[in-house]
Amino acid sequence: MADQSSLTVAFGEQIECTRGSRDALIQTTGTAPLRAEPIGLDRKATSAQAFIVIASSCLRQIAVNRAGVRAGSDEAVHQMRVGLRRLRAALSIFKSVLREGEFDDLKRELRWLTEQLAAAREYHVLIEANRKFEDSTGSVLGSGVELSSELARRQQEALAVAARAVASVRFERLVFATAVTLITRADLAGTGDRPVRDLARRVLERRRRHLLQGLAHFARLGPSERHALRIRVKKLRYATEFFASLFPNTQGKRERFSRALQALQDTLGRLNDITVHQQISRQMVDEHTDDHVGRRIVSTMGALTGSEQVELRSLSTTVPKLRRRLAKAARYWR
Repeated sequence: MADQSSLTVAFGEQIECTRGSRDALIQTTGTAPLRAEPIGLDRKATSAQAFIVIASSCLRQIAVNRAGVRAGSDEAVHQMRVGLRRLRAALSIFKSVLREGEFDDLKRELRWLTEQLAAAREYHVLIEANRKFEDSTGSVLGSGVELSSELARRQQEALAVAARAVASVRFERLVFATAVTLITRADLAGTGDRPVRDLARRVLERRRRHLLQGLAHFARLGPSERHALRIRVKKLRYATEFFASLFPNTQGKRERFSRALQALQDTLGRLNDITVHQQISRQMVDEHTDDHVGRRIVSTMGALTGSEQVELRSLSTTVPKLRRRLAKAARYWR
């Protein structure tokens, strides 16, 4: 059951949302990143009750990582982004039990925050890719050092943008208003009184089918369509994690299904990273057309993205194999 007291505990025993204790909700001690915590659902819970428990866990992951993001932690940025994606996925998964327009404001604010954190994570991934490229080519002198310095500068600027976003009143309102909405909703009969296990089966079955259909046409998809397909993979994976406790006697099958999804997510994620790196490379070309050092940086960045194109073609050929692996994985929820 997801009653008001249990939700309050989920955000910290000292939080009293009904008294407007916004500061207590958003203040955290320490900057250690918080990863997604296991979701434990009562098998007899309604869909509405399950949504509150899941959304509360996602919101906690967002709120607790605030201190780390303000301190410039790459991992805290990553974990807050995971919390944002999980919460957005929960809103999508449970849309049939929510009232029309109930969380429209929240969806808009979640998109805003996601955008504020995006560049910090993108440059972190690009710096790691450049480091591997240098290790493989031995390019650590001259323009290679200049590119590394340029990427580090851009990453620090992006981390500053992320820090300002989570230090803002807008962020505080996002977290606090969502917590109050969830706790208030726990007291309402509302919609979603059907067992969550029924919803879980429908969601998992439908999303698996749609994902396999999309993957069947992967070779014809452009970058934006591949990105959309990657989001489908993430939503299905999050649904698998959200509903894991509802199918306790299927651990082996569930883990094989999850591993197949993880392999797909990793591959599609790497393909998306390569696309983002190409976009950043084009931005650098536009920004560094006149100075000599800038042209050397652009040239080195071009060598990196050129090498990634070879990897892109190789990764693209593995997707059909990963699709077959997912298709063969048992539908443990049936």
